[in-house]
Amino acid sequence: MEEEEFAPSAHRKHYARPEYDRLLQLLTHLMNQVPKLRPDRDAWDIEGDWAATGVIHFVDAAYQALFEPVYDFDCRSIKFVNLHKPAVRVTFYRKHRYRLVKAKDMTTDMKVEQIRLYVDDLTAKAGALEAKLNQLFVTDKPGIQDKLELYHQQIGEWQQILLRPEHYELALSNYERQHLYVTANYKYRLPSGEYANQQEHLLNTQRDRLGNITQVRHNIFFIDPAEIVREHPYQNREVEGYLAAFPIKSEVGKYRLYARQLQDPADQ
Repeated sequence: MEEEEFAPSAHRKHYARPEYDRLLQLLTHLMNQVPKLRPDRDAWDIEGDWAATGVIHFVDAAYQALFEPVYDFDCRSIKFVNLHKPAVRVTFYRKHRYRLVKAKDMTTDMKVEQIRLYVDDLTAKAGALEAKLNQLFVTDKPGIQDKLELYHQQIGEWQQILLRPEHYELALSNYERQHLYVTANYKYRLPSGEYANQQEHLLNTQRDRLGNITQVRHNIFFIDPAEIVREHPYQNREVEGYLAAFPIKSEVGKYRLYARQLQDPADQ
């Protein structure tokens, strides 16, 4: 898995191993040293459950500047969820994320490449099973033989398609593997004073097929501690500030009526 993680990709930055290790060491040091906030469900404007994902570190936005040296670092195991956009409200929920390449988007070269990769993988698995058969008791062999026959059948089917790939439609997807990610929808302040919303998926802890943890992954979530503890009924700081200057207010149907005493009656 480690070699695949570092392979060049259209979606990921490629690093020489020493440079990646240097940046990872710096980011890890910063992550471990910066103070963490403890979320208070009774006080914070926060909803949902984030237990089914990697470790989340809630960090005061005051410490954002410390992470500037690694701002552009495309780390595989630590994610800046919202650097420069400290959250004033957060909702967590689970979302099924997947990749889908439809038949119309797959060229013949892509078809051939994917089929060969799949056939090579099946061939390697079949070879491993054949080697295992020689070491098993007779009573344990039937299940392995059935799986081996299935591999050979699938290899034959895909090899036939490989002979005439232009006669077949192919699609590529990990949809059925049920990649469920905890996603965070958060509200933050724009420089104009208005609020905006954004969502980000969080890094999951990596596990093997038996469920054993192979890599702990971390998510750094920056929080505006002054605003996370209040409701956000308004979307405009200017309007909010204007109305906050009226000490007297009353409900009038759909509206509130606001009043404040003039400093000088002539100002009216």
